This record gives sequence, C-alpha cells and structure tokens, in this order.
Amino acid sequence: SDPATYEMIQKIQTLQKRLIAKTEEVVEKDLLISEKEKLYVELKNILARQPGPEVAEQLSVYQSSLRNKTRQMKSMASELNMYQAQVNEFKYEIERLTRELQDVKRKYYEQKRREQLANEIAAEESAMGRGQAEQQLQAAQKATTRFAGGGFAIR
Repeated sequence: SDPATYEMIQKIQTLQKRLIAKTEEVVEKDLLISEKEKLYVELKNILARQPGPEVAEQLSVYQSSLRNKTRQMKSMASELNMYQAQVNEFKYEIERLTRELQDVKRKYYEQKRREQLANEIAAEESAMGRGQAEQQLQAAQKATTRFAGGGFAIR
C-alpha cells in the first residue's frame, strides 16, 4: 500500500528480469565461446597435419624428376619408332633380295636344263640325224615357259 514500497518492488522485479535476461545472454555467450574454442582446436589440429616447407621442396624435386623421366620416355619412344621403321625397311629389303635370289636360281636352272637338252640333242643328232633333232629342240623350247617383266609367262 505504500507507494515507495510498491515502486521498490517494481524496481526489484525489473532488475530481476534484467538479471535473468543478462544471465541467459551470458549462458549463450559461453556456449558460443565453447563452440569457437572447439573450432579453434580442430583448425589447430588440421594445421598441424598440413605439410611444411620441406614437403614442398620434396614435391618440387619429385616434379622435376617426373619431367626428366617424361622427357626420357618420349625420346626413347621416338627412338623405338625409328628402329621399328628400320626393321620394316630391312624386312622389305630381305623379301626383295629373297625374290631376286629365287628368280636368279630359276633362270640358272632353266639355262642348265636348256644346255642339258642341247647336249642330249647334240648326242642324239650324231646318232639319228639332223631333222628329228631340230624338231625335238623346237618342241623342248616350246615346252619351257619363259618369264618377262612382272612374271608373266611368254610362249
């Protein structure tokens, strides 16, 4: 009933409300601080695991080594291609020489056969007579197939 007491009670209530609000603010700020501390500790741990300058130096050494090895590998690959081309050229040359050798052998044996037939005919000619021997020589020459140019038979 006293107005001064009433004002004092109201003041006490408002102060209590302000105290409760400030206490809640303090609790919220404490939670925020503890969260920030946890985040700080996590970041500190992450930074501790990050590589230092030695690792960066080692990485640059590895990169230069990798570049050198890549350069070497490319040069070796080009050498390999060059050698493969040489091998192919040599194979072609071997095939050509083999064909040429076979052709020379064939011509040689044909020539030998003609000479042998001519010798046989000459021997028979002395025994038989010239007329029949010439007919046999012509028949033998017609029987042999001759080759010209690209291996086409000429009769």
